[in-house]
Amino acid sequence: MKKNINFIIFLLILIIFNQCGYRLTGTGKQIPDHIKTIAIPNFVNKTTRYQAEQFVTNALREEFIKRSKLTLVDRVSRAQSVLEGNITRFDVIPVSYSSDATANLYRVTIVLNVRFIDIKTGKIIFENQNMSFTDTYVIDYGDFFSQETETLIKISGEFAASIVSTILENF
Repeated sequence: MKKNINFIIFLLILIIFNQCGYRLTGTGKQIPDHIKTIAIPNFVNKTTRYQAEQFVTNALREEFIKRSKLTLVDRVSRAQSVLEGNITRFDVIPVSYSSDATANLYRVTIVLNVRFIDIKTGKIIFENQNMSFTDTYVIDYGDFFSQETETLIKISGEFAASIVSTILENF
């Protein structure tokens, strides 16, 4: 009798979790089964920040290789899907100053438009026209531009991780 009650409780728990939408991470089904390849052409840089599109595009390519089952191809003509976008804003703003009135803490903001498209159907699987990522960095009497570049690389990685998670896990 006790085994039957435990079994019934176990079944009720399974039913409750199933009904409330509980699921394991990564089981989203946003990418159609027929898509096996992806092309990620260089993003268009509409800012004055030199090479920003290279950092963003490379971070996205690396993240898709690490986290998805899609095969990255070098041309859109060989792909079943495409991830494309552009960088619309890149700002570097001083937010703190040292005792000698020189900026020592900067906030970097990058804003992007992104689309993930099923080439076969022409359907837009994911789109966000105003993704914004921000980070700060400190100047330690070093080279301003190299520290800005390091921050851009870091922000690009965060952006890539967020986009890939959104596309793969259907959040």
